[in-house]
Amino acid sequence: MVRLLDAFDRARADPGEDFHFALQLDRLFQSVEGEEELGDETRLHLDEMDGEYLLPELVDNLEGWYIDHTFRSARDALDQFEDAIADAEDREWVNIASQYQYRRIRLKAGLQGHDVTNELEEVLEFLENCHTDDSPSFTTSIIEAAIDNIDDIPDPHRDRWIDLIKKNADAYRTDNRFNQLREYLRLLHEFKRACDRDTSDVETALVDSYRREAELVERESLLQKADILQSGVAECAEYLSDEQKRDWKQEALQARRTGTETELHELNPDDLDVDGVEGESLQQAVAEEMEHNTQVYVDWFKHVKQASGSGSYALYCLALSSSLIPDPNKIRLSTEEFVISQLVSRRIISPEAHTLSVDPSDTESIPNNYSHYAAGKMSSLGNALYRLIKEGHLTLSHIFHIFTIGDTLSPDTEAFLTDALLELHEDNHRPALFLFVPHLEATIVDTLQSVGRPAYTIIDDGTQQQLLGGLFIDGRDLFGRHYAIYLRYRYTSREGMNLRNRLSHGQLRYWNANYLNAVLTLFDTLKCLITLNSADYLNYFGIPQQTLSPSTQYDQETDLSLFTDLNKQIIGYGTSTDGHTLVVIRENGHEDHTELFVDRGRVHRYLIDGTGLTRDEIENEIDQLRDDYPNIPDSINYTWLDQNDLILHTITDVIDDQTAAPADAPTQDTIIEHAKVRGIDESTTRTALRRLEERDDITTGEIDGETVVPADECLNIFEQATSVTGIGETLAWRVANHFDSEQAFLDADQDAFQAVPGIGPDRADRLATDRTSPSTVSEE
Repeated sequence: MVRLLDAFDRARADPGEDFHFALQLDRLFQSVEGEEELGDETRLHLDEMDGEYLLPELVDNLEGWYIDHTFRSARDALDQFEDAIADAEDREWVNIASQYQYRRIRLKAGLQGHDVTNELEEVLEFLENCHTDDSPSFTTSIIEAAIDNIDDIPDPHRDRWIDLIKKNADAYRTDNRFNQLREYLRLLHEFKRACDRDTSDVETALVDSYRREAELVERESLLQKADILQSGVAECAEYLSDEQKRDWKQEALQARRTGTETELHELNPDDLDVDGVEGESLQQAVAEEMEHNTQVYVDWFKHVKQASGSGSYALYCLALSSSLIPDPNKIRLSTEEFVISQLVSRRIISPEAHTLSVDPSDTESIPNNYSHYAAGKMSSLGNALYRLIKEGHLTLSHIFHIFTIGDTLSPDTEAFLTDALLELHEDNHRPALFLFVPHLEATIVDTLQSVGRPAYTIIDDGTQQQLLGGLFIDGRDLFGRHYAIYLRYRYTSREGMNLRNRLSHGQLRYWNANYLNAVLTLFDTLKCLITLNSADYLNYFGIPQQTLSPSTQYDQETDLSLFTDLNKQIIGYGTSTDGHTLVVIRENGHEDHTELFVDRGRVHRYLIDGTGLTRDEIENEIDQLRDDYPNIPDSINYTWLDQNDLILHTITDVIDDQTAAPADAPTQDTIIEHAKVRGIDESTTRTALRRLEERDDITTGEIDGETVVPADECLNIFEQATSVTGIGETLAWRVANHFDSEQAFLDADQDAFQAVPGIGPDRADRLATDRTSPSTVSEE
């Protein structure tokens, strides 16, 4: 609370800056109501105000009531609130007067046997006169207090409250300030329901607000339009018809597909290598995957907020979620291919996979294809945060709370960040970004100084503050290796976005000063604050009980595809007994060593000298590594893949798993890709398929240039089709591939056969009349 006196002086010098002091009062009163012990510096600031301003005596009386439960103190505080309100109005401190009004209502409503009829009438008159000058952050709190005490409001005054809320909403509608508009519409809806009034007009207005905003932002950002429409569907689902919901979702998906191509230049789908998906289908797949990931984040945040009762706690857990930051080790392992569905974890697990310890791996440079992965992950996160703000689940008070827990920011830094938050909340994304980016550095330096860590470097003539890029380069111990690499990529490295340097030198492209970069810089500021001052946040919130963490092997099939390589052989893998850690053992004959990968949310790579080691030798080497690297689990359940029979059995299992219908024919490429999940590389799979065919365990064929492994019923259909005049093997395979079962083939009529590619009316007629039964085919 060290900024209390500074904010007070700012308000005295400029009444238009009273919001900052009102915000400090809000924090101060929350602490007193929560029976928290005020810090020494806060006491010092209150002492300096004593005799100059009425706040110190008011705080003493509030502590007398909330802590010591002295009724006389409560009565004295109510009188002092009246004086404070009058003083604030005289000084033209509208926001401060609102804060005093709100706290007076809360105090009196908490006194047994007292109502707040008079106070609500007085504050109603105040708001009717000053509603255009007051910040919505404090006005909405007063309206919420009115709803909580609706029985103390007579019917004529209820009409006035409704008119007041409507006037606020209309003003923001006229100015196209949609976040504030919806805040008041939600309150109006809640107020009317509390009064048992019709709410259909409010519901229509909510729907119209999303529709209108989507149309306005379309010219600037299609991605932004997509998020707005999705938020509209989420909030207004019960007010929209099924057709409207379907149309809005389709429109949002189309906007995201086009926006991904035109706005996310770091994630250009034309550069993606996704087998079998091209053109518009690829755009569609990328858009759908990003929308899915965004929805996962939104749903997760709402779940944690509801379960904990705190949006600030949900934001804290989100900031400590390791899956949000790209893993450079996984990126390097996946250098040869880019599949966006592998980028973001979709599982929510307990903190066992979350650690506050430092990654022991060596510091490495930014991988060449890092931008693709970072763009995919962070765009989904930015979209989610934007939607949470739009839908009212993430509010200014939640963010302010995170900023103030550690109490490490200087008065000026906090003032600038407060202004940036207000700009962001009003959808002024470019001013917000130009305030957030330089004060990310200020946040880091302030916090380091507060916790007693150096933010300087030694030079010939002494010391100087270390530049931001230097902090990130040396930031492995400060931020953790993965996050330090991400911060360098995003803000200071020429290999990456270089956002901070481009902004500082006037080289930032106009389209990059957008809502995504603004909200993501806010998130990075919060995450840096929590990471650098973890002790205060752990003391306040405790270990995060829920985080969005990378996928583990817990209750799901082990996926080894990340570690397969044509030139290296996986010889075994294992999972920890708790199911949260995957261990992969791979031989690298080209460099004569055995590689050990430990995936516990982040991939760690260790080397064991030599290849061709026995299983006992490998396990002994792993035991020795564990002494130095505690992230290697103590107990591992191993599966060894250096057995031919096991490989053949595994490939047979893959074929069975990919045979979805009785007459299915999975392609060889599909089998190869799914074999990688089991840790078997491409060349080994091809060899295994040849051996299985030589043993007559499987049969292969070719459908439209693709090698397939048909099931028995598929083979029966093929044989029956080839017995029909004019049907060669190519067309027979197409017929076999078209039907899900032999019975469906036998029941098909001419129209059904004509739907097979390349089968015209004449062949369809012959197939319908001349096909032979399975017994006839076998007799022939």
